Amino acid sequence: MIADVVLYNGKVVTLDKRESLAEAVAVKFGKLLAVDSNEEVTPLIGAETKAIDLKGRTVIPGFIESHCHMSSGEGLQRALGIIDGSYEAGVRSLTDILAKIAEQAKNKPKGEWINVHKEDESKLAENRHPNRWDLDKVTPDHPVMVTTVGGHFAIVNSKAFEMAGVTNESPDPIGGRFEKDHITGALTGWIHESAIDTLQPVEGGREHNLAEAMEGIRWMAGQYVAAGLVYAYDVITKGIITRAYQELLS
Repeated sequence: MIADVVLYNGKVVTLDKRESLAEAVAVKFGKLLAVDSNEEVTPLIGAETKAIDLKGRTVIPGFIESHCHMSSGEGLQRALGIIDGSYEAGVRSLTDILAKIAEQAKNKPKGEWINVHKEDESKLAENRHPNRWDLDKVTPDHPVMVTTVGGHFAIVNSKAFEMAGVTNESPDPIGGRFEKDHITGALTGWIHESAIDTLQPVEGGREHNLAEAMEGIRWMAGQYVAAGLVYAYDVITKGIITRAYQELLS
């Protein structure tokens, strides 16, 4: 049998009981055909085989991601038009974040959510998070949520509090917290854990449709494979997300 792909002249980590190393790998129809020495595997190379000389490089088995949020990660955020607030996206200061929010506000009807993700105050020139008054300056008529890199803390503006009916007197939700100024008692816009869901029960501020869910999962899957992840357990799968996975598998 002739292989579709052969990798040879490498160090192939087998992870077998003997922790042995092989030199070459042959693949047929997307499955392993042989893992052995160059001498045993190279005869499987045919005229149409993609043969890759590893030149001593290492091959390891694909990684398994045991806990992830693939369906609600960056793929879906891209599909929903959520602003990338990361250093890698060119954000260097609060001014950069506010400019991105102001730009999106120009093209959105009043009352529609504007979202920013992956904000990291440690990489901002001011070395601090924005607060609700910062956000109010650029868009008082759109609810805004800026989510930090960890995903357990976010910042919202006054419009977001107004739409959710949250005031200075509102109690903290179970498992969450609305931070308040320790002198005035005013909401600062900084919210933690379940308070995020109180302000925005659905990621992005609106229900996403099947096409968006599928697009997001497909994009994330490509990123995973490129990074060597071949299996992933998505811990949040319900409703439209479950259907999206089913459609992508069919």
